[in-house]
Amino acid sequence: MNLQISTGSDELDNFYKKDFYFSYSSINKLLFSPRMFYSHYVLKQKEDSKDAHLVTGSVLHCLLFEPDTFDDKFILLPGKLPSGNNKIIIDNIFKYHFKSENNLLSLDDYSQEIISELYTINLHQSLKTDQQRLDKILTTDHKEYFEFLKLSLSKAIVDQDTLSGCKVSVEILKLNSSVRALLQLDKTKEDAHITVYNELPLAIDVDNLSFGFKGILDNVVIDSESKTVFINDLKTTGKNLIDFPESVQYYKYWMQAVVYEKLVFQKFIKDLPDSLEWNIIVTFIVIDKYNQVYPFQVSQESLTLWQDNFEKIIDTVKYHYENKDYTLPYELAIGNLKL
Repeated sequence: MNLQISTGSDELDNFYKKDFYFSYSSINKLLFSPRMFYSHYVLKQKEDSKDAHLVTGSVLHCLLFEPDTFDDKFILLPGKLPSGNNKIIIDNIFKYHFKSENNLLSLDDYSQEIISELYTINLHQSLKTDQQRLDKILTTDHKEYFEFLKLSLSKAIVDQDTLSGCKVSVEILKLNSSVRALLQLDKTKEDAHITVYNELPLAIDVDNLSFGFKGILDNVVIDSESKTVFINDLKTTGKNLIDFPESVQYYKYWMQAVVYEKLVFQKFIKDLPDSLEWNIIVTFIVIDKYNQVYPFQVSQESLTLWQDNFEKIIDTVKYHYENKDYTLPYELAIGNLKL
């Protein structure tokens, strides 16, 4: 996409009229591609569909931390959820449908658009006829998915297999004694010194910065007796459990740990008279594709190192945000990278 970025555009002016709070995901997007950040947050051209693994993660989080909100967030598909390019095709066709404002149209009514989409992404082009290509898309499962897209709109669609798998994973998580202790699943009335928050949204302003930070924390446990705040974040992984430390670096989960630590410190600890006596412990509770579970606690040494590294990230974020420059990654934008 040839995205033209103008410092005088109406979209950019509107973006800077409001205070902006960077989340872990928006920082990650800015570091990966400033243009992608610009498209997503300034132009508000957000992705409409979620990959299957992201939907699975969302369902798992909901069932574990906020089970009562499941019906508000998800709609159950009787058939199987499409995957890969087939899902991309149908999601794109639904965009045409949404603009048509005629909710009586079905997937069959978009044959020409389907053929065009198939050609664009070079899918099923080895087949001899357009009808053969259409038959790959106009299946019963795909038609059911399209109809559910029409019904869902504000909800994410989940198939029965995904829901069943997530329910099994949640039960396995709840059976793990370490996880139960971390999440305080066995908290009683006698534990008055312990406060538990699930799916907690926090946002903070930061001195000397023109932007703030925000996040939705999976689980926060405040123990006033031991003067400790536990930040517990659930992660799913398609890799082997033992490889999760590599994912911390690859997906920059360490940045998420630092952002969450900043949020919790300013919200719950900073203004306490005994703030220096308090500790913050971050733990990634990880479950892999085999339903193996392990809580990876972050050492104080690692958290301190990550905090130092995050200061360099803040410098990069400041450059893009304060200079309104979303054309190139930081090192290229300042001309500091040579072969």
